[in-house]
Amino acid sequence: MSSKRIVMRFTKEEEYNVIRKIDRNMMPLIVTLFILAFLDRSNIGNARIAGLQESFNMSSNQFDWLLTAFYISYISFEWVGFLWNVVPAHIYVTMCLFFWGFVASLQSVSFNYFTLLVLRFFLGIGEASFGPGVPTYLSFFYLRKELCFRTGCFMAAAPLSTAFAGIIAYMITGLADKTPIDSWRVLLFVEGIPCMLMAVIVWNYLPDRPGTAMFLNLKDKIIVRARYRRRVEVEGEQVSHSSHSHGLKWDEAIEVLQDPKVYVTAAMFFLANIAYASLPVFLPLILRDMGYDSIAAQGLSVPPYLVAFCVVLISAYLSDKHKSRAEYIVFHASIAATGYLVLAISRDTFTRYLAIFFVTSGFFSVVTIVIAWTVNNQSSESAKGTGMVMLNTIGQCGPLIGTRLYPETDAPYYEHGMIICCGAMLLVAILAIALRRHLAGLNAASYKEESYRLISEDGTPAPPSAADDDVEAYSDDEEDEDGDEDVSRYELISSYEARQLREEHGFTIDILDDASSVDSVLKSGAKLVSRKKLQKFKYIL
Repeated sequence: MSSKRIVMRFTKEEEYNVIRKIDRNMMPLIVTLFILAFLDRSNIGNARIAGLQESFNMSSNQFDWLLTAFYISYISFEWVGFLWNVVPAHIYVTMCLFFWGFVASLQSVSFNYFTLLVLRFFLGIGEASFGPGVPTYLSFFYLRKELCFRTGCFMAAAPLSTAFAGIIAYMITGLADKTPIDSWRVLLFVEGIPCMLMAVIVWNYLPDRPGTAMFLNLKDKIIVRARYRRRVEVEGEQVSHSSHSHGLKWDEAIEVLQDPKVYVTAAMFFLANIAYASLPVFLPLILRDMGYDSIAAQGLSVPPYLVAFCVVLISAYLSDKHKSRAEYIVFHASIAATGYLVLAISRDTFTRYLAIFFVTSGFFSVVTIVIAWTVNNQSSESAKGTGMVMLNTIGQCGPLIGTRLYPETDAPYYEHGMIICCGAMLLVAILAIALRRHLAGLNAASYKEESYRLISEDGTPAPPSAADDDVEAYSDDEEDEDGDEDVSRYELISSYEARQLREEHGFTIDILDDASSVDSVLKSGAKLVSRKKLQKFKYIL
């Protein structure tokens, strides 16, 4: 038996079951972690109107420096995102989580402005080590066409977290007002503690890679291995066939640094971050200046983020379904720009509050899809990691502008900040259109340069025929990307794995180990793979 080639065949539904198992066991944990991260990042705005500014007698400019200090360290330490490719995830994330949770709670005992400024700087270090690398981590588990929705689930945690921040701040400040402790101190302490507690769960349950996930059995891991092979044969990615491996290839990283596409998406992220980083922090203040008291402003900040949470998930799902990124970015950037324009020119309180729903839904969706687009259009794991580092290093400079857009001197309408954010979102739409045209040109050029690998009856490559020049015959539709049955639904396994599968599952798994059956399956698979272009990576538009 050991001298024979053995094939395990599985159904499309069995593959979907593995994906759903990964979703159930991993995504809730990732989403929870990002909720905690964004909560600790943005709760300074809630603390401000809960008495922080008065406690330290801070000016508006000094408060802006608290926000800037966070982003200076956040940007300076983006390079640690490379460690997602090197350090096992459960170890790396545990360290990040405990560190920023400890620092976040420590803010509550700040005894002067300078102490709080330093702690905000260290909070940025901890969060820079985690959030920007999560989309790269998700790409270890999902195919390109599955990634945007999962990134959407992860990024939708931002508006959900901001909504929770308003609810939590509303409850805590209401209760803390009856105690001798400053409300803002109680708020910062309570919201930092859960991170340190979650570190224990992450250490025990977060998988490093699919091949080491405790919740996957042997059959599941073989299916995951087949998906890795499909990323090479069908999607054209340059990935290891091992679902256990870690490492960073510097030649691929350097190649990304010379790729202009990375800088275009980074510019889009920079512009979107001007809004993304500013409004969650300043919204309670903006609402207060509309005429509401501090506690009501905390509560009214919740509904726009709950709507944004739903919009992000729907947009990410549709973006994956239609395999389109640019169209959704243009749409959401446009509605965000419209919302900012209304905020700048309208003086009606209800109209301005309604415009906030368009703004939050727009820029949260833009940020989500830009991140997925960046990861999608890098053809190796090292390139994805490098692309995300560049995206965040450049893109996270946006908050350095965004955190200074709403000085108290511009109250109550903050026209200058609203106009700047409106222009930034319009530029995002323009860049998305330009990048889509560029990527479409690259895809079209690749058709002219490629030949097709045809497999003859005896399994040897045959020269291309004139019919192979028919590009339309090989369109990248959903059926092809899903893979035909014999292409994506089989995997070569060892005799040891075959014995283990039979012991665990009996004869419910289709295992072929006779030479004629194996040869037939492999030949059919090779013919179907040959319909795709030779290992050619195709960009998602």
